[in-house]
Amino acid sequence: MPSRSSGRVSRALRWLAATGWTVLVVVLMLMPGQDSAADDLSSFFGGTDITDAIGHVFLFGVLVLLWLLALATALPRARALRWAVAIGLAVGLVSELLQVFIPHRGVTLLDLSANALGAAVALGVQRWLPGSLFEP
Repeated sequence: MPSRSSGRVSRALRWLAATGWTVLVVVLMLMPGQDSAADDLSSFFGGTDITDAIGHVFLFGVLVLLWLLALATALPRARALRWAVAIGLAVGLVSELLQVFIPHRGVTLLDLSANALGAAVALGVQRWLPGSLFEP
């Protein structure tokens, strides 16, 4: 049986991971579209609209899963899931809309859809995660 202190560490790491990933996603989404780390990352994976959309699916799928695991330390699984999806969709929508103000970036329906698809993928993936991950 894990000790109480290891449970606290696990909870802290979950919250740290969710918060850190959120910061990473927001930074990548709000970087200028040219001559930036986001541009380099896009180019590394092909630099097409499709490869960028796949990147969005990955970023937002992981985002929702990490928030689900963090929130599950304080909420029942169903409520944690609803909040995690809401956080993922809100971060995706707001960061996408803010790109209007970022040089060489813009709002695209493809990116918004890919963000939502990432949240949907996370919904599917979480069904196969062990129940022990959702115990506070």
